[in-house]
Order: sequence, then structure tokens, then C-alpha cells
Amino acid sequence: MLENTKPNVRVLHPLPRVNEIATDVDSSDKAYYFEQALNGVFTREAIISHVMNLK
Repeated sequence: MLENTKPNVRVLHPLPRVNEIATDVDSSDKAYYFEQALNGVFTREAIISHVMNLK
């Protein structure tokens, strides 16, 4: 399904994935949802640190 897409296409998903995206997409370089989830972790950590005045 992703074969004929442009090279800069990114597949995003908020996770958890429940039968919405086939697991074979995970190995594609276009699957960006794991990076997306990791960036969300860093964002939440930064917000919590800011709110709690941690440095």
C-alpha cells in the first residue's frame, strides 16, 4: 500500500494501535508513529518539569 507513495510520506498514529494499521508497516521507513509517541513522552516530561519548577 505504501509502495507508490512519495518518499517523504509519514504514517502517524497516536497509539495504541488496535487493528488499524497492519504490523508489517512497522518495518517501513515511512512508519513514524513510534517516533511520534517518543516525542510525546519528551513533551510531557518537559511540561511536568516546567509546572513543578524542576531544572
